[in-house]
Amino acid sequence: MADAPQPLIKPEHEAVLATTPIGCFSTLRHKDGRVSTNPVSFLWNGSEFEISTLKGRMKYRNMQAEPRATLCVVSAKDPMHYVEIRGSVRLVDDPDRSLFTEHFRKTSGGIEPPEGMDAPDAERAMIYLQPEQVSSPKMYGGVFDDFGEKYHGDK
Repeated sequence: MADAPQPLIKPEHEAVLATTPIGCFSTLRHKDGRVSTNPVSFLWNGSEFEISTLKGRMKYRNMQAEPRATLCVVSAKDPMHYVEIRGSVRLVDDPDRSLFTEHFRKTSGGIEPPEGMDAPDAERAMIYLQPEQVSSPKMYGGVFDDFGEKYHGDK
């Protein structure tokens, strides 16, 4: 009997993802193949990462051309701890902004999105990033594993 596959997102990753609301999202630019990185709010729903975007943004056009991306999340409590997620994306239109509204509420602690946040003709989409490779190496061999506690007094 074969062993069940291990989840890519492990409990120690979940701790970083649950306490850090912003990550750096990288795509390959559709014009020249260079890496483009932007800070984004995200949600981990247990199987995919959810990121809302405007369809007029460069990252949206990049993912239409190349549906792969990377999300790097640095711990808000300990900058020596991070999780990097690489994977494929799927783009889902959000014509009534319901996905965006739900995403905004969850990432803001229940606050409604402000009126006029987007231009009246702006179109939204949800990005779903499916993890295919996850890394969270010990920086400098773990020498700074207690960085948050030692330098910031975090417990």
